[in-house]
Amino acid sequence: MISRFTMLKVFLNSFFIQSSWNFEKMQGLGFAAAIAPAINDMHQDKEQTCRALKRHMVFYNAHPYMASPILGAVIKMEEDVKAGIRGTDDISSFKESLMGPYGAIGDTFFWGSIRPLASILGVLSVLIWGLWGVGIFLVTYNIFHIWMRWSGLHKGCKLGESVVDYIKSLELIQWAARVRLFSTMLLGILLLVAIFKGIDIFMGQRLIGYQMFLASFFSAICVVLLAAIIRNRLSVLLSIYNNSC
Repeated sequence: MISRFTMLKVFLNSFFIQSSWNFEKMQGLGFAAAIAPAINDMHQDKEQTCRALKRHMVFYNAHPYMASPILGAVIKMEEDVKAGIRGTDDISSFKESLMGPYGAIGDTFFWGSIRPLASILGVLSVLIWGLWGVGIFLVTYNIFHIWMRWSGLHKGCKLGESVVDYIKSLELIQWAARVRLFSTMLLGILLLVAIFKGIDIFMGQRLIGYQMFLASFFSAICVVLLAAIIRNRLSVLLSIYNNSC
């Protein structure tokens, strides 16, 4: 059984899974380095340790945050290999089968949804509260990816190959679509606040009734247009950039 301290070391190592990225093995060396504390804890014999680590110094490439469930499951599978319950080929097949799907899921959820959401919240918060917006951006983004790294690792160690069912139950792709639509709504609010702030700064006066109505109406139209465009697969980040310009 892997100790909690060892699990903590694997968790911390997972942050550097791309630090040795190369064109030959992609994240392979990083994956081996991340799982090394568990392998060292598992095997007392140096030759067995080297043999186990060598199994993971092969081609591997997926989303860095989605590596944690795979890391956890592989640790559980390595324990089974040591106990003689399964063969080493199962581990290779398991890793290879999840690289593509988990890369796509991670890109869609974290890059395509959570990053735009955190960016909009950060910019909106800067306009309202100043530099506190930087902290809000960092907290919003890091909550999600640290949660995946930590819970994914522990669920993987507990469930083994069944962690795939756990990740599936999270419905990350469906949540990604919901987050993008919510981000579009926030983008409209951001546009409205930017208009108000712009008039305050450049005209030195506050909006009167009909001006507030026109500004709100214009923002609502922009939100509807952006929602329609994003449904046709325009990047939310590109929308943020265009509105910022």
